[in-house]
Order: sequence, then structure tokens, then C-alpha cells
Amino acid sequence: MAAKRNFLFIVNLGLLGFTTFASFFEIAIGKDNLVENLYVDTSKNSLIEKLKLEQKENIFLTLKIFADKQYDYDQDIYLAQGNVKALVNGWILRSDILSYQKSTGILSAEGNIRLSKGGQYLRGKEFKYNLLKKEGFIEDAYGILDIKNVLDDFKIDTISNKIIPEKRSKKKENNTYTDGIEFSFGNVKLPKNKITRSDKSIGSINNWRFKSDLININEDGWESSRINFTNDPFDPHQIAFEGIDVIAEEDDEGKLLITSSKTNLILENRTKIFIGKRIFKDKKKKRKFGLILDSKDRDGLVLIRRSDKTKINNNLELDLQPQFLISRSLLGKTYSYNSDKSKEGKAVDLSDVFGLNIKVNAIYKDWNFDSKNDLSTLNTKRLFNGLRHSSSLRKYFKIPILDDSSFNVFTTYRSRAWNGTIGETEIKSAYGGFVQKTYSFEALEGQQNLNIRFGTAKYEAEKLKNTKLISLWRSSFFASLDSEYQIWNSNRKKLYQKSDILFSPILINPELVLRTNINTAFFKYEDGSDQGFLKISFGPEIRLGRLERNLFDYTKLFVMPGFKIKVGNSPFKFDNAIDLKTLNIGFMQQIYGPIMFDITSNLNIDNSSENYGEYYDTKLGLLCHKRAYEFGIYYQPNNDAGGIYFRLNGFEFGNSVNPVF
Repeated sequence: MAAKRNFLFIVNLGLLGFTTFASFFEIAIGKDNLVENLYVDTSKNSLIEKLKLEQKENIFLTLKIFADKQYDYDQDIYLAQGNVKALVNGWILRSDILSYQKSTGILSAEGNIRLSKGGQYLRGKEFKYNLLKKEGFIEDAYGILDIKNVLDDFKIDTISNKIIPEKRSKKKENNTYTDGIEFSFGNVKLPKNKITRSDKSIGSINNWRFKSDLININEDGWESSRINFTNDPFDPHQIAFEGIDVIAEEDDEGKLLITSSKTNLILENRTKIFIGKRIFKDKKKKRKFGLILDSKDRDGLVLIRRSDKTKINNNLELDLQPQFLISRSLLGKTYSYNSDKSKEGKAVDLSDVFGLNIKVNAIYKDWNFDSKNDLSTLNTKRLFNGLRHSSSLRKYFKIPILDDSSFNVFTTYRSRAWNGTIGETEIKSAYGGFVQKTYSFEALEGQQNLNIRFGTAKYEAEKLKNTKLISLWRSSFFASLDSEYQIWNSNRKKLYQKSDILFSPILINPELVLRTNINTAFFKYEDGSDQGFLKISFGPEIRLGRLERNLFDYTKLFVMPGFKIKVGNSPFKFDNAIDLKTLNIGFMQQIYGPIMFDITSNLNIDNSSENYGEYYDTKLGLLCHKRAYEFGIYYQPNNDAGGIYFRLNGFEFGNSVNPVF
């Protein structure tokens, strides 16, 4: 699991804080000349030592130790006692007692040990490290790691010979929902977090808390019999990861290698789920296996095998995804290559139960090329019937009026398209180009999102009235404007995150919002026909409740009627403007605790249409929504598709985070 690999990595960074301090101490005092290099400023009750690092350049650091009492025994043992505070390179080490014995090389800290810098924090009951043997231990270790800034925290200014000053501001009072990790399976486009109305799942979590009873450090790395991690800023934490027999060391390539013999996912401090042995190197790796549901092309359930991208050269990457078609192998036949799915399935051989997804990405200067090739069979007799392809060549540019636009050239083969109550249709092939501009701005006391696109392409696709294929050039212009106006909110000015918020990563502000959408398009076809339309949609979205209680404390409802004015007709099925009067509806309701129900759909309300009263693009969801994580399942009845997802929410820890695990 990517999450586990990420949080195992941060332990090594946390321990780096202790070992870095130890190495600074070793450099400062040397192995043979401690006393000669030390002097005591009795007026300030401090020990100040100039550190010199012998590298390509001379770097001088200053180690300062403040304490109520300081002793130097026989030029062998240095002891600082009472409110000990050691400063080096921006790091602050606090303890009750700090000692160093020259003859043995043992550095010890005891009693309320705390090590901090910026967002990095580490504490322990006892720390002991032998500078000569380069081994030691941390007892009762607890840590908070800020991954984004950890490298800067260990930087030394080699040019100015000065310690880099702290650049980050003080911690905020509240905890902020900032990032996350998402794991999903299926062939349904999953929605963003509908409660936060944002997508923070960027593929990583920057802040973690960890705890271990004992961490042993050696020259090659460190190990622990048990380490727990959580992304949750509060206790009791809602989710944690437990690593058993964790070892961190350097591999033959000089890279970080972390292994655990056993890894458990712990939910609500009660439910423990074994998720296997984990191996991690200091580079991101994909989840190896996944499941998707594809009834259209693959007869049902499919097992996919992911791998790391293969870098051909600096500009070219190849991504291969082998697939095993579980349902097809069990059936012993396929229905995917029949034009009429009601007909009897066709027999399959071994090559039919394997598929392959091939992705190619190439970058040259400011050009970007992407190609996706999806094979639902490796049977050469069915290869073209089982292939879906799309490619695009894209370039971003700046010119007057069209500032920050993109130029796109594309090709596609057997592309699936959905068009309202018509349902699914297929574009056999297409190639062409377009220019697109997307712009967001604030106006009229609301948020505006403008999208403009114009281009030309040749399509081979199904006719409007039947499944016969026709091939025509089409010139097009499209524009849309989405707007959002806040009409009312509960005026909850200080939205501070509290530990009693159990079901959401943010505090919820009840509100009433008016949403509008205006989109227009004009298409000109090679056969002389044309089509144009203007669609206006508007409606309210109301959100009630704060999701702070267990029963019916969150309701979200939006109703958005739409009216379309149309002239002309498309000769194609995939782009013909239908459903001239529609009603877009959505409803989300807390049932009990974290359990939420979600539904979105469109309804044809044009009583002159033969599809009057039909629902389309319906999506049903059942969710479990928590502060630190969420998971859910979605189903689309219109095309028999589904998906499952799991998200971990990441936070920027504020001052409200207590050092408790």
C-alpha cells in the first residue's frame, strides 16, 4: 500500500533528527579532544562550541547548550542538568539531563526529551547513542514529521557559513485539511469529496504522527519491533498503521530500503486488518494489483497488474498494465464482440482471457504527447475489435486574448461516448485539432469559470437514426460559463477544527448557493448540415447541518432545471443535442454516524420528447465519511458500471495537536 510505504519513510526522517544532532555533537567535540575545545560561559549558564565540518568547503556551526547546572568531571564527562536546551542548526533539543562521556563516546539524554525544528517534532523518554560505535536507542519515541520541509530543515548554508534561518511562520491555531491519498477501483468516474467540495487527494500526505516503544539505531540504519503511524491530528485517532519488525537500511544502490514483516491497518483502535508484508524504496511505487468492473469490453470483473513506468530516455516513458479477465475465464465465452448482446456468447481461447493497457508519454520542449491503447483481448483474430485508442499532442501558449491557452491535436479509435437519454454510442475513429482556453475569475460577487474551445476534426461514427457508420468533417465552437453565488451562510466566522468533529476533515458551514450554467455550441458538418444550441441551467444548492451529531445532521440538496434552444440537427448520434428540458438533481444525506447516502441524476422533463420522464447519468453512492479517512461504493445503473474508493485525509498540524498518541 502506497500509504504504508510513505509513512514508513517518514520514520527514517524523524530519527534523522536525533542522529543528526548526534553527528553534530561528534564533530563538535571530536573523539579525543573534548575538553580542549569546550569553554563555559558561567554568566549565561551555557556551553558554546564552534563546530567545523570538513567538506569541500569549511562550514562552521555553533552548538549552544543552556542548563541550570553544568559539570566537567576529570576532562572525561560533560554533564548538563536542569532545563537543558541545546541549539544547533535551528534544531532545539530539550531534556532534563544531557551527558557525554569522552572515554566511551556515549551521548545520553534523559527525562522529557523533545527535539523540534519548524514542523518537525520528536520526543522520547531516554536517548542513548555511542558516537564511536554509531549505535544507540530511543525509548518511548513519539514524532510529528513535516515531509515537505524536512530536507530544508537539514540544509547548511555552505556559502555564507551561516545556519539557514527558519523560514516558516508559526503554526496556525487550527489544523488544516491540505492533502491526501486515494485508492480506487472500477470504471466509474468518482466524485470529489462532496462535503469539502475539493479534491485534496494529490497522492501523498505531508504530515504524520508516529510512536514506538523502542527504536534501535545502528550504523546501517534502524529497526523496531513495532511502530504505529497515523495521519489523524487528534486522539483517539480514527486510523493507524502498525508495522511489525520494521528495518530501515541502505541498499546496494545507496538508496533507502525499508521492510516490515507484517503490516496492519487499524480502524478506530479496534478493527485490525492485515495488509501483508511491505517493502519500500525511496521512490514512489504503484499499487501492484487492482480490480475493475468492465461488462462492455471484458465481460465483467478484471484483475490488473500495475508496474512502474519504464523510462526509455529523458523524454519518453512507457507504462504497461497486463490484465487477467476473471469473469471471461470463468464463463469460457465472451459477449463483448457481439453487436447484439442478447445473442449467445462466443467461445474463447487462452489469449482471450488476457488484456493489456499501454500508455506512452513523450515530452519535447513545451510539447506533450500522450497515447492510451487499451486491448481487451490478445487474440490476434479479434485484435481490432478489442482495441480502443486515443492520442493527443498538446502545447500551451500565450498570445493576446487567448493567454494561457492550449493547442491540441488528437486521434481516437473506437471511443465510447454518452449522450443523455440516447445512452452509449461509439465513435469508430476521429482525428483533428482544437484550441482551448479555461479561465477562472471573480465577478458580480461570485466565482466564474469560463471555458472556450474551437476546432475541426473528421469523425466516423454512428448515424443519428441507426447504427450505420458515416464519415464527415465537423467544425465546432463551444463555450460554457459556470457561476456560483452565495446567497446565505450561517456566519460561522471562526471555523476552528476540534477533536469532536468526527465525520469530516473540515468544519461545515450551512449555506445556500445559487449555481448557474450557460453553454452554447455551433457545429458545421461536411455534408452541409449544421447544429447550434444555447442551454441555460440554474438552481439552488442548500446545505444544512454540521455533521457533528450522529443522526440526520447533514443534508445537501440541489435542483437545477435546464432549458435548451436548438437549431438544426447533427447527422451523428454522439453529438446531437437532445433532452431540451432537463432537471439535474442531487441529494446527499447522513443516515447515522459516518454513513452517508448520495444520489445524482438527470431527468428529461420535455413532454414533447419521446424520452420524456427518463432518467440518465444516474449515480448511486453509499459512503462512510470520517475525519481522517473515507470510503464508499458507487453504481451507475444506466451502463452497469461501478467503483469503490478509499481516501486518507492529510492535515497541516496546528498548535492544537497535542503530543499524544
